[in-house]
Amino acid sequence: MADAIRFDQRLNRPVRAGALSQQGASTYRLAAQAVQRGRFEDARRLGRFTEEEAREGRELYPTFAERVRAFLLREGMAPERLADEERRVLDALRLPDGSPFDLERGWAEYVSALTEFDAACMREDAPASLSALERARSAWRRTHDRACDLVYGLLDVCARFLGEERIGEVWDHLLEPIYPSRDRYDVDRTPWAESVEALVLDAATSLRGHLSGPGRSGEIEVEEEPDRFVLRFDPCGSGGRTYRPDAQEGTPPRMAPPYNYAVTTRKHDWAWNTEGVCLYCVHCCQLQERIPIARLGYPVRVVDPPVWPDGAERKCTWYVYKDPSLVPDEAYRRVGAPSPRRLESPGASGD
Repeated sequence: MADAIRFDQRLNRPVRAGALSQQGASTYRLAAQAVQRGRFEDARRLGRFTEEEAREGRELYPTFAERVRAFLLREGMAPERLADEERRVLDALRLPDGSPFDLERGWAEYVSALTEFDAACMREDAPASLSALERARSAWRRTHDRACDLVYGLLDVCARFLGEERIGEVWDHLLEPIYPSRDRYDVDRTPWAESVEALVLDAATSLRGHLSGPGRSGEIEVEEEPDRFVLRFDPCGSGGRTYRPDAQEGTPPRMAPPYNYAVTTRKHDWAWNTEGVCLYCVHCCQLQERIPIARLGYPVRVVDPPVWPDGAERKCTWYVYKDPSLVPDEAYRRVGAPSPRRLESPGASGD
């Protein structure tokens, strides 16, 4: 496994080596297997890479939270009320021992455990390595989930203060700096075959970092079909997990008490014209479908989300089509976009 990690020029980030079909495996699981097989240097590389996978959540959640605060203040919420609302949200996000949630402290615990894992691998101490690796995963899960819940909780404040109909606008404010990144998938700039690989690889790396999948270890499903790649998350580690009870901490879905976070109660273009969508999940509709359609003429990924309450256990599923012309018309209609003229995709075959 000498080349387990490589740098991808298209994404400008390190990624795991291997075929797209191999990208669903949990990096934590692969690192643990390497330890058990005595491949300690491979394990060290994989363990360090979990920090790269986690970096998206570590950087985005504080940014999203700050931009939600700024939006609420801009729209007239009194600073004192915002502070009271955030205290209420944070009170429900206390750690299992009752201590307040602190992102920086949680991240430091995660990195410290990874450092211990690295040192134990260098000593070739398998039991200590496996123990430290699990402590790292657990520390990141506790921290990640609360950081995501803080954003969701603030979005719930927006829905109550401004009205549910403003949530799409809120996400536009949060995601505005990211929207131009969709332009790299323009078929006039990049052959679509290259974009497909990048879209699958980037999604797999990110959703492993959000600790998707059973047991929250970063396990996802990647399947190739004749016309598309299919990625399934059981659950997605960010929005998808909020629909389900937390088996590791015994807490309820975030739509239930004591959280009571809102879901869509009406049909909106920015939420797939579907009721019961988690307000955090709305960003996937915007970032994967509506904004790419507006900027490029087609979605970059098509998302089939879970819904509350009847579809709460459903796997979140993403589709990456092998040619933009293969995206079904319904994918456009459900986000309020007109069905496209039959797309010509000159870059689909790499020509």
